[in-house]
Amino acid sequence: MRAFLAGRAGTIRRLGSQPTQVLPIAAPRSLRADHIFPPLAVPHRALLSTSSWAPVKGPSPPSASMQPQGSRKAQAEAELGPQAGAPAVRIAVGQMTATGDQAANFATCERLAKEAAAAGCRMLFLPECFSFIGESQPESVAAAQPLDGPLMGQYRQLARSVGLWMSLGGFQEVGPDPQHIYNTHVVLDSSGELVAQYRKIHLFDVDVPNGPILMESRSTAPGNEAVVVDTPAGRLGLTTCYDLRFPELFAHLTWERGAQILAVPSAFTVVTGAAHWEVLLRARAIECQSYVVAAAQAGRHNTKRESYGDALIVDPWGTVVARLTDPRVTGIAVAEVDPALLARTRERMPCQLHREKGRAAYVGKS
Repeated sequence: MRAFLAGRAGTIRRLGSQPTQVLPIAAPRSLRADHIFPPLAVPHRALLSTSSWAPVKGPSPPSASMQPQGSRKAQAEAELGPQAGAPAVRIAVGQMTATGDQAANFATCERLAKEAAAAGCRMLFLPECFSFIGESQPESVAAAQPLDGPLMGQYRQLARSVGLWMSLGGFQEVGPDPQHIYNTHVVLDSSGELVAQYRKIHLFDVDVPNGPILMESRSTAPGNEAVVVDTPAGRLGLTTCYDLRFPELFAHLTWERGAQILAVPSAFTVVTGAAHWEVLLRARAIECQSYVVAAAQAGRHNTKRESYGDALIVDPWGTVVARLTDPRVTGIAVAEVDPALLARTRERMPCQLHREKGRAAYVGKS
């Protein structure tokens, strides 16, 4: 079932239904962004549907001059992405319920990609395990393919056919030995070229309270490199799911590598998602003064696994600017990455400058 956020500010609806009025809860003026930061001449805009806009007053951002990753073609296209003063770029975040049927999962991703392209997006973000979720770790190992294999080839052709950049979060890549795979976040450009790959560093080895015991390291080898890549939407820092709980990775991607957007494709458990999902995403956006795009697996995948859902896009002020009306259905939510908002936020509250000054007081000291 498809779902978009739709309608003007204060109104939401699922496609084909009547709009429902939602009364906004205003923060005290002393806490609102438009009190601390005067409104922009061109306000930040969050696209809630393909037909209506919701103005959101807020702060603003800078560009980062960092070394790009990827082919010359990818670099050339990325130069068209947001710099301070550049126009906003529309992106889509996806939500789905993957299964052990790779063909069915591809069909779902294809539909979401076509919807994103029809909405005028330049880039689509898909969740962790977008291509496969089985009932056991041995199934995931058996499903793994190399990045130049036929399954990734299908997604490369999809990106080419719809003309979208795609963040594919969490592909089961053939690993370093027969017992282990890599959980690999892949970025494709609009010609289908693979321009970046990030192997998940932090593996989910936990005993969830009132939930399952999960040991990702039994079947997955960790990555050893942080990755950023230039895209039409801006300088993108790559993470995956459990990485969200490690703010030092996000700080590194932002302040040392120049990320303007942070991708967090995920398959959060229901228990941890209900407790921590949104607050962690908003915290990373606020700390890093960056956009955070969190594609999500949602609902029951099989008899053994269920995911929390609630795909979000968060702006640099920590405001959720796009989400689906139902956190458990398959669909996309759309928003714009606004370089002016990013630049103004960092300019008016120069956390990086203060961070560098403050580090001298505690870094390297016992």
